[in-house]
Amino acid sequence: MKKQNMANLPDPESMAKLNAAARELTARQFMQFGYPFDQDTGLDAYYRWLADTRLADITLINVGSPYKKNWDMLNTDEFERDSIDFFASHFGFENDHWGVISNGGTDGNMHGLYFGRRWLSANSPIPPILYVSDEAHYSVKKLGDVLNIETRAISALPMGQMDPDDFRRKLDPSRPALVAIAIGGTFKGAIDDQVSISEILSDLKPPLVYRHLDAALFGGYLPFLDDQKAKSILNAKEMGFDSVAISGHKFISLNEPAGIFICKSKILKAVESSPVPYLNGVIPTISCSRSGFDALKLYWRIKSIGAEGIREEARHALAMADLLKEKLLQAGVKAWKNPYSNTVFFSRAPERVIHKYALACNDDPNFGPLSHVVVMQYFTPDIIESFVGDILAG
Repeated sequence: MKKQNMANLPDPESMAKLNAAARELTARQFMQFGYPFDQDTGLDAYYRWLADTRLADITLINVGSPYKKNWDMLNTDEFERDSIDFFASHFGFENDHWGVISNGGTDGNMHGLYFGRRWLSANSPIPPILYVSDEAHYSVKKLGDVLNIETRAISALPMGQMDPDDFRRKLDPSRPALVAIAIGGTFKGAIDDQVSISEILSDLKPPLVYRHLDAALFGGYLPFLDDQKAKSILNAKEMGFDSVAISGHKFISLNEPAGIFICKSKILKAVESSPVPYLNGVIPTISCSRSGFDALKLYWRIKSIGAEGIREEARHALAMADLLKEKLLQAGVKAWKNPYSNTVFFSRAPERVIHKYALACNDDPNFGPLSHVVVMQYFTPDIIESFVGDILAG
């Protein structure tokens, strides 16, 4: 047994430093407006359960596919599978899927682009081209570079959607197309038009197509809305996409980086390589080791709130986003919001307000200097009134 007991507290000076940091962080808990994190995760019961069951003292690592069998190492594969299957059912995969809890949205996008390149390469000797909007998450272009895929950036329309006309101009019909589609652009919360993208692909007929959806934030709530048009955006059967990545630490309210990657079953076969004997099979994932606790935490979240709970949180957040836009306009501040988006962008806030609320800012050729607020579950009318009042105070 270990001689050092981690249950011992750090020395008094270190404890004072930790406690001071805790006070400062919790004091600013509900003033993180520029970034899409739910600051009221409600996970205290989960952490008490970890301590009570002594799981807090165990190392839990999931390796490779959560759908593997005959694996003796301590794992939480069962809960990972259940969580993936829950979201896959809401994404219209109809039991034709494989997935994994990723290390975050960028890791999910990495899997999407890697799986896409492997699938396209397995079915064509011609190297693919990656197409991505200028206003998609910066990770996509970076991952194209990491994976050594020729990348073409597509211009965005003023409100942030991929410009279909520019996509048509830049699409090479002689080479396979790996299309990264933003379901919620990073700054303006715009949703790329999958119908227009599909029509262009159908017209120009590249030899093969793989569609990956980056739905980091919106994937946590769009499939749970009552609006059928909103639900169809992330329906694989209706839209024909091949894979999707969402973040667990955004609307799903996990309190540290995690994500979910799901693809069609046929895609998995293209990335299966030689078995790894000491790991008892094929490892399709890019990273070998993943947190086994992420699977428990995500499963806890799903089972404690359910689809109806997510639906209620989504209704609330979108209603608060509408309210924020309305209050800003009433205050004389120019403000905009895309359909189904919980992101409100507006004329740049005063510097004091930017720092107080950790606002994200951008300089836009169409709208000028901007700030944005990502309205999450913890927002209330009082929080919005206080924020708008601070803007007016300058």
